Amino acid sequence: MIRISLLIKKNLGGEISYYKILGVNENASNHQLRKAFCRLSIELHPDTTSLEKDDAKNKFQKVLEAYENLNNSKLRKIYDEELKRKSKTFNKINPNTINNLIVDSNNQNLVGNRRPYSNGEIFSLFLLIMIIFFSLIFSVLIAYFTGKQLDTIPVWLVN
Repeated sequence: MIRISLLIKKNLGGEISYYKILGVNENASNHQLRKAFCRLSIELHPDTTSLEKDDAKNKFQKVLEAYENLNNSKLRKIYDEELKRKSKTFNKINPNTINNLIVDSNNQNLVGNRRPYSNGEIFSLFLLIMIIFFSLIFSVLIAYFTGKQLDTIPVWLVN
């Protein structure tokens, strides 16, 4: 929770917004965000750019941070609301006043699990579990039919 609030405070406190970093408007779809991220990641990745390594690394990290926060619908909603609130506050009161973002610390959905598993990932996990299960059964059957005892001590443990 603290990371989100610090990122938004830092970003709204006079730095360039995530939308400007990615070069998209505030109504951009997830597809447009992904296209902008892919284009910028190719341009700014430290391994493929002609920029100095540290400069490229910092710019790439800012682009990655912007994409991660805008691509997540919950984080994007919080960021947009805070961006609107900050723009109203700066226009009405004092541009030097920065209010803190208060995030409910009980809401654990914003940190950690950023997206649910896709169908392909769930199927891959299912296949992995089935392979391990059948491998164990197959090894026990091989041991049984070759006359090995299941309670034997491994050779590498015997001195």
